[in-house]
Formats: sequence, structure tokens, C-alpha cells
Amino acid sequence: MVGTGWRRRVPLVLVVIACAAGVVAAVSAGTRPTTGLDFLQDGHWVAQPATGQVFHVDGIAKTVDAQAGVAGIEPGSQVVQGPTSGYVVGDSRIVEFGKSSLRVESTITPPTGERPVAVEAAGGPYLVYREAGKVVRLGERAKTIAAGDVLGEPVATPDGTLWLHRVSTGVLCLLPKDADRISCPAAAPSGHTGALTTVGGVAAFVDTTSDVLRRLSPEGLGDPVGIGLDVPGEARVAPADAAGRVAVLDPGGRRLHLLDAAGLDGRPAEPPVTKALPDGEYAAPTASDGSVVLLDEARGALLTYSGDGRQHAETPIPAGTVEPRLFRGEDERVYVDGADGQQVLVVDGDGTVDRVPVVGQDPADGEPGRHLSPPPPVITREPEPPGNDTSVLAEERTSTPERNPQRNPVPASPPGMPPGLAATPQGSTARVTWGAAPPNGAAVTTYHVSWSSPTGPGGGSSTAGNSAVLNGLASGATYTVTVVAENRAGRGTPATTRVTMPRRPVVTVTRGETESYNDTCKAPECGKMRVKLTGFEPSTKYRIRPESTANYDNDGGTYTTDDDGAYSFQAFHFGKVGAQVWIVVEGPNGERYESARYTWESG
Repeated sequence: MVGTGWRRRVPLVLVVIACAAGVVAAVSAGTRPTTGLDFLQDGHWVAQPATGQVFHVDGIAKTVDAQAGVAGIEPGSQVVQGPTSGYVVGDSRIVEFGKSSLRVESTITPPTGERPVAVEAAGGPYLVYREAGKVVRLGERAKTIAAGDVLGEPVATPDGTLWLHRVSTGVLCLLPKDADRISCPAAAPSGHTGALTTVGGVAAFVDTTSDVLRRLSPEGLGDPVGIGLDVPGEARVAPADAAGRVAVLDPGGRRLHLLDAAGLDGRPAEPPVTKALPDGEYAAPTASDGSVVLLDEARGALLTYSGDGRQHAETPIPAGTVEPRLFRGEDERVYVDGADGQQVLVVDGDGTVDRVPVVGQDPADGEPGRHLSPPPPVITREPEPPGNDTSVLAEERTSTPERNPQRNPVPASPPGMPPGLAATPQGSTARVTWGAAPPNGAAVTTYHVSWSSPTGPGGGSSTAGNSAVLNGLASGATYTVTVVAENRAGRGTPATTRVTMPRRPVVTVTRGETESYNDTCKAPECGKMRVKLTGFEPSTKYRIRPESTANYDNDGGTYTTDDDGAYSFQAFHFGKVGAQVWIVVEGPNGERYESARYTWESG
């Protein structure tokens, strides 16, 4: 079942509770940390091929707060983001840049010249090459994954699962977060058309042949729920619901259907709402957090509707916008940009549309990019005529706050992204530093720091002023560090970076199994030494020998570490209670490591 809370929206910060093994990292002099935090990516990056720049649009403040130089941006490139990097996706190459460093970090060759469908989700972002039947997962575990067939429009659920529809066979497949291959737990009936969507964060399939809606899970398709109208096979379906309604576009009939998905939860569904559309050529619908968004490419207009069908606004696309396109961000806002990257429209959950001009600063010589803090414009809207279901957005009047501070005060908004975030290993700790975040009308009161690792101890979080020290980090583990500023208006756009801790070879010795060895070493005093190596070079031979304060002679032996640079074993019989023993490890290049001393006890 979808669950009783399926109409509630996903919050900006998802707290993920995890079990932490070993020592849990902590910020020096900070409060006791919680487990790691997963931040949804706020805002949207846009590329300007003409200037060779990419810009970050803050979805909360409706301003441009960062830019980076990326040479040779291909025409029509789109930009997607993950926790620490952004990716400029062109036809022949994908360029990765650091969101904190604002520097180009790598270049990736796509599997085909096809323009992909980009999806921002946990574990991604993902690029779905529909015609080629391939998925590219970007990020720390980048990989190209074969999906096996021509694909329909993909969708993603909040847990990072990517759902795919093989259109020729009707097979429905999923790619869980961090997985390296897809699995296909379900299929539509043979010959049936349809499309994927999500309702309250749960995947579903709209069967346009049987006119039913069915829940999807790793166990397969749920029971069919009647839609209540005849949906044509060529209908276009929004990738997410708007307040519990699924938007279905009938392009031939110029109609927008809004289907109540309450039946997925076993509750009575209200009849579908159908809205007649003006003449035009419409792209596939999408949804912000509560509103349906339509792009009329013929008239150059953006139409927004509430989940119950009330039209919020009709907004003209800014003049000169080249190839306008819709993008649903991970923050559940819809962003409308163009191939020229000159203007961005931001659609919030209530259908409000804000225009953000993309104007940056020329980076100084030697500077890769710059975090910006332009003052947000003040936008005044006339009230909508009462009872008019099709009212359009009234005339917008923009004023500069400095010119009219009394009549048009600038409301405070959450801070921008902290610039220059860096994490530097210092032994078993990491020092984290950053610059002052743009305050956006209210002083920054604190910075929230969180960190986590898929391979090390669980991570934690705390608050800080302008720097922090993370203690107890695991040898060889890579940590994702996130810093987000807060003012009285709330938390702003997070900055993220990664830090890999250097390997620290550690060898320990304790008492192992009790057993007799010979007449001079008998149980219960006699037993083996238990030796453990961690943090050493992987797949490397080391000479390991025991030593003692007692009269003891043992040449030891040669042992090879595993792929993680670790090795554990029991050997070296010893039986002199009260004496101290320790282990000496000698490497292939003359390096030498010694364990702490252990006082031998009876078994």
C-alpha cells in the first residue's frame, strides 16, 4: 500500500538512521553528533555556452549565487548535480566540476550522441539514454548500465530507486541506489501502452490501454485502480503527482486530465478533473511540489495548475529564450531554462513563477569561478479576479531595493551556498573550512556541518562558526562533508565536498585460542597470539614476527593482506603469564610498524 501519509511531501532534509561500527566521528568541542544527514540537492545549474560559464540558481532565494568556468560548453548542454559535483552534459562529452571548488575535475565520454533524460535523485544523478537503452550513473560510483531496450520516460523515488519502462515489451524495471544492474519485477499485459509516474514518492504505472493505475514495488505490480476516463495511448504522463493528482496530457485532444490516485491507498477516489487547453504544442507535463506545470512551445508560455485543476498562471517565456525546457529538480521545484542559459523561471509548489536573469561576473585572472550574492528583485502581483478559474499571472513590477527601501523592503531569505568549502586530512582528523555564505537579507547565525562515509564509521553532525575539525575518521575511508548556513529565514543551499583519509597502518595483538604446543608451553597458560592488521597496502606481502620481554625466539612468517589492506590470523604459541608480547611488521620497502604491548594472561 502507499500508506496513509502519501499526500505529505518529502522534507528538504531526510534524516537517515544508520548503525555505526567502531568509533563515531565527532566535531571537536561540539555537541554529540547524530548519524549522517542526506541533503536533497537544492536549486538548479544552467549552462551558458556563449560565455563558457555555468550558474547556480538558488531555488529558495530566486537568485544566482555561484558560477564556474567550463571551457567549450557544447550548444544545448544541460547541467545536473549530485552531492559534491555538477555535470555539464553535452552530445559528445560530460564535464564534471566541483560545486565547492568551482573547478573542472574530469571529462566523461557518453555512450552515445543521443540527448539523454536527466534525473536528479539520491545515489545519482542519472542520465537515461532512451533510444540506446542505457543508463549512466554519475557521482562517486559512476557507471554505464545496460537497460536492454528502448525506454520510456524514467522516474525516480526518494530512496534513489530509478524506474524504467521497456516500451516494446512493457517490462518494468528498477535500478536501486548504488546498484550496478537493473532487475525487472513486473510487466504490463502484452500490447498495453502506458507510462511511469510516482505518487507520494511511490512508483506507479498508468496503463493507457486498460485505463487503470497500478502501484509498483520490487515485488511487482499492485492491484489495478480504475482511472475513470478513456486515456489515449499517446498520452504524456507527469513523473510525479501534484497534491495526490497525476497529470495526464492528451496532446491530440488538447486536454489535461488530473487523476485522483487515492485508490492506490484503498480509499475512494474523486472523479478525474479535465481542463481544456488553448491551442498549442505542449511538452510532457511535470509537477512541482503541488502544482502541474505545462510548457506550450508554440506560444512560448508556461501554464501552471493546482492539483484540483485551478489555473494558477500563464507566464510568457522570456523573449529570446532558445529551446525552452522543463526540469524537475530534486528539491521538487520546476525550473524552466533554455539552451542559451540566459533566463530561468522557477516554479514553486504553490504555482508561483519567478523569473531569475542569469547574469554573472567575469572571473578574475586565475579564478575558476565565483560565489555571488545579488539582491533578489521584489516582485509584486495583483490579486487574481475572484472565481476566475483561468486567471493568468498579473503584470509583474520589479523594483530595486536600494532605490525604494521604504515602499519595497527586501524580505529575508535563507542564506546562499557557503563558498570555498574544503576538507583537509590531518592525521586521524580532517579540518573543514569555508567562506562566509551570502546572508540574503539576514545575518547568518550558524553553520551546520554533517559528514558520512559508505565505508567508514557512520558519521555525524554539529554546528560551527567558520571551521570545524572532524575527529576519529577511519583510515582509508572517503567522507562526504556538507555545510549549510542558517539565518532567521531558515537553512540555505548546502555546499558539499569529499575528503579521503590516508591509510594508517595499525597492528594489534591479543590472546587467541588456548592450546598446548609442547612440554614447555602447555594449556591453560599456553595459547596462540591473535594478530590483526588494518590500513596496510592491499594485496601486499609483509614479514610479521612476535617479540617478548621474556626469553622467546620466533622468526614469524610472511603474510599477504587482502584487497582492503587487512589481514587477521592466529599463530605464534606463547605461555609465559605476566610477560609482555608485541608484533613487528616489516614491509617490502623497509617500512616498519610495531603494535602496542600486550601482557599475557592465562587462558
